[in-house]
Amino acid sequence: MTEGLPTGPRLRGTSVHPLALTRAQVDRLYSLLIRHYDHTPRPVFERDLYEKDNVILIRDEVTGGVRGFSTQKLMSAEVDGTPVRAVFSGDTIIDRSCWGSQELVKAFARYCGAVEASLGGKPLYWFLISKGYRTYLYLPLFFREYFPRFDAPTPEFEQRALDAVAAMKFGDCYRPRTGLIEFPTCQGQLKPELAEVPKGRVDDPRVKYFLERNPRYAQGVELACIGRLTPDNLRGLCRRPYLEGMGTALPPVPLAGPVVLRSRRPSESLWSHA
Repeated sequence: MTEGLPTGPRLRGTSVHPLALTRAQVDRLYSLLIRHYDHTPRPVFERDLYEKDNVILIRDEVTGGVRGFSTQKLMSAEVDGTPVRAVFSGDTIIDRSCWGSQELVKAFARYCGAVEASLGGKPLYWFLISKGYRTYLYLPLFFREYFPRFDAPTPEFEQRALDAVAAMKFGDCYRPRTGLIEFPTCQGQLKPELAEVPKGRVDDPRVKYFLERNPRYAQGVELACIGRLTPDNLRGLCRRPYLEGMGTALPPVPLAGPVVLRSRRPSESLWSHA
């Protein structure tokens, strides 16, 4: 999903709270999901959707149709007495006709910048789980440093932060020794044609490392990953929209209509401990 040059429709990302979505929009998001993933029942999808704090909608600028989406949950933990915040990414889909567009990357970077602006200097991380090499490759697209990776060990603090948020979110399904999230029953897996790794990608050391760390990715096993969200750690594609987001912060927006940046219900705490 990060490959190639933009060739599809012009896209624009906006963020809303899940409760602001119409039933038709939820139907559309689910239809996008099941085009790309098997074994994801509608109740599981909706449960995951409505426990999130934000949904980024990627729309066709001409028709207004939703061509992709990504869900986020804000998490809070403490590591060695240091408060840590994390943006957890859930379901993330871009219609195959729009592969090559980076609008989702930019919209997500704006959102994360707005989250950082609300924190007053507390460490902020991206908590990503990956059951496909394309998802894992978002990390080197975004970050200068991210973990786990093939060419550097995970620093102790980042490992503890990753263990803390992964265990908080997934409980005993998270295996700290391997860094994998293994569910007792499949929570969704890539369709076979999307799980297959093209020959041209097999020799990429980042892809090879992902396959070694998560050999059962095609069965829906997830690899837990983390990256520090700061302007200095972001690559060029993400840094500018991130800084734009930092100038926006997270305003209290009512649950109606699309908004530029949004993270929470007005009556709820910004950060979740579960």
